[in-house]
Formats: sequence, structure tokens, C-alpha cells
Amino acid sequence: MPPKPIHYPPPKAVGGKIQEAEIVGRAMIKESFENWGDYMRILDKIIWKKDGHIELRFCQYYRKPNGGDLDWIFGQGAGHMHPKTLVKLIKKAKEKPDHGDFGDSLNGINV
Repeated sequence: MPPKPIHYPPPKAVGGKIQEAEIVGRAMIKESFENWGDYMRILDKIIWKKDGHIELRFCQYYRKPNGGDLDWIFGQGAGHMHPKTLVKLIKKAKEKPDHGDFGDSLNGINV
């Protein structure tokens, strides 16, 4: 199933309407940590509906230890990962993403 569109509120200091973007490419890698749970590291290629510009989004989902498929929650806060995981994620996005296509948006990134 393709990812759902994402909705971004503007910064509070700026105000304005919520903007929508479509996820057109997605690569995911799951990492498990004993006593901490699982992290799904994600690299998305998004296209903003307002003006069509393309961006890359790093995000993550988390679930508690021994959690099931319905226990994933979106990771609030800064995403973090081991540098080797980042390399694997970019490589997967370039070669065999889980959804869509990253096209030439990762050209110039050598992994």
C-alpha cells in the first residue's frame, strides 16, 4: 500500500495554512534494540502539492519491545541513526525502494 499524503502545519511564528506533500518514493530499514524496542528508519522523497518542488524527508517510527504491527508510533523529535544505517538507507532508496522511485534526486550522493 502506498504511503498516505503528509500534512505540514506552518511554523507557529509564521502562521498560515497546512501544506500537503505526496510521498513518491520511500525506503525503510528496521533496527531492533534489546530493551528499547524497534525503530523503522525512513527516507522519503516528497513533492509539495502547492508548487511541485521536491525534498527528501528523514523520519522514523518506534514501537516498544515485543510490540506488534499496530504498536508503531511516529517518532517525534530529531531523527538519529548510526552512520552505517544512513548509508544502507540511501543505498536502498537508490537501488530498490519499498515504494515508488527516487529518480535522480539522490545523484551526487555516493555510498
